[in-house]
Amino acid sequence: MSKNIFYRLFGLRKVPNETRKSLESEGIVFDEEGTSCALAYRKFRGTHKSSGRGWQSGVAGTLVITRRTFYVQLPFMIHCYQPIEEAVQYLELELQGPAKLRMKFGVEKLFEQSTGELTCYWRTEKASAIMDHISELQTR
Repeated sequence: MSKNIFYRLFGLRKVPNETRKSLESEGIVFDEEGTSCALAYRKFRGTHKSSGRGWQSGVAGTLVITRRTFYVQLPFMIHCYQPIEEAVQYLELELQGPAKLRMKFGVEKLFEQSTGELTCYWRTEKASAIMDHISELQTR
C-alpha cells in the first residue's frame, strides 16, 4: 500500500535517524513507516491524549519489527520501543481482509503512562505476513 499522504507531505511518524540506525543494525523484518491506519480508543489516557470513546481514520502510523525490537509510533506521542519477545505478549491480532490487520494493544504494558484500550487498524499489503510472524513469536 502507498504511504499516508501526511507522511509523504510532512514526514509525520518518520522514524528518527538514530532510532532508524539502531533498528537497521538489528535486522528489519517488517518496515511499515508512514502507513495509513485507523485508531479506536476506549477510556484511553496517555500523556498527550485522553478519550472516553473515539475513532480516527486516515492517520499516519509507523510499525517496525526487527529480530529483537517492536517499534510503534502513532499520533499524540503514542509510541512503543520494546523487545519483541516482551511486546508480543500484549498484542491481540486479527486479520480483517487481505490488507487490513487489527492490532489491539495491552496499553498499560506497551505505552508509558497510558491506560485504557487502544486498537490500531493497519492498512498494509503485508498484513497476513505480519500476523503470521507475530503469532509465531507468541507461541514460543
